[in-house]
Amino acid sequence: MFYAILSGSIRKAVLLSAAGAVICVCRNPIAAASPPAQIPNSSPLAVASCFVVLTQPVKVKIAYGETVLPAGMKFPVVSSDATCIRVKYMGELQTIPIAAARFEDSEPPDAAPSEIPPIVPTKPTAAPTTTPGPQLQVSLQPGYDSRMQGGDISMRELQLLLSSHCSEGVDLSGAGTKIYNGVTYLMDSEQAATNLGLAHSVASRVPVAAPGFPKNSIYYVGYNGAFEGHFNRLYLVTDTANKVVALQLVDEHPKGRWKSAAALASATWSTYNFINARMRASDTARVQAGSKRQGNIVVIDTQVYQRVRTRVGPKNIERYEEQENAKLFIPTPFARIILHCAQIGLSKT
Repeated sequence: MFYAILSGSIRKAVLLSAAGAVICVCRNPIAAASPPAQIPNSSPLAVASCFVVLTQPVKVKIAYGETVLPAGMKFPVVSSDATCIRVKYMGELQTIPIAAARFEDSEPPDAAPSEIPPIVPTKPTAAPTTTPGPQLQVSLQPGYDSRMQGGDISMRELQLLLSSHCSEGVDLSGAGTKIYNGVTYLMDSEQAATNLGLAHSVASRVPVAAPGFPKNSIYYVGYNGAFEGHFNRLYLVTDTANKVVALQLVDEHPKGRWKSAAALASATWSTYNFINARMRASDTARVQAGSKRQGNIVVIDTQVYQRVRTRVGPKNIERYEEQENAKLFIPTPFARIILHCAQIGLSKT
């Protein structure tokens, strides 16, 4: 009997212990339920809706060299850690020091994702389709606006031709501005050649060393053809990333065009081809130059004339025959950068 009582007590103790275990097991899931509430803060949606703005210039490597991302530039964040932030620039992943940027949200803090569940899946994919346009900017080498040796005359003439249409400044806007016949500002040069029907042509990329243009940063790709009835050369002017920043047409062999000395009395310019850095070589040549604004493009027209003497009967006739003329199309944002470079190039300090 005693054994039965003892066994009953043991059974009771075992049952009480089991019940306590069940209660403990039931309590643990309730305590663990709070962490999922933190998941939205670390979800891909939160990363996709976050941007960084540069607080100081950052130098990065690109396909064709290096460029400096200016302070104030904004990027969507791909990923980040304690020391750096990874962003997309010109289709490439770039690493930015975390000390050189600040985070910004793409939405007000009170716009909880759970309030608009139908839109949540599309937000991360929608951002890349809207941000690349504004992010596309001219790519220039570090020191692009440092002083050049010589070239003062051409820089002053660029100032005279451009300053009446825009002011100097480091203007990184304007991507997509129409330049000429389907070519837009910062369009890839190969795409521009295709749009112009020149994709079949064999062309080479040549550095531009023109005074006033960003130093060690500008190139041209030249094409032969017939343009606007009399121009025989077309130059796509590009930055270090091979994006179009300007376009020039040149007629190297004008026929039958001439002017009298009186008509060229005020033709006191020196540079007649800014991309190829061509200037008149003597006083027997005369250069005319002018500029005009067409929308967001500044067009510079230049002509060089050479003095020729011919004998007609008993008299010697003096006239000036046209030797070359050029038509340069510059988007105003890039014209502002040229004025900025020219101003530094002409400074005495």
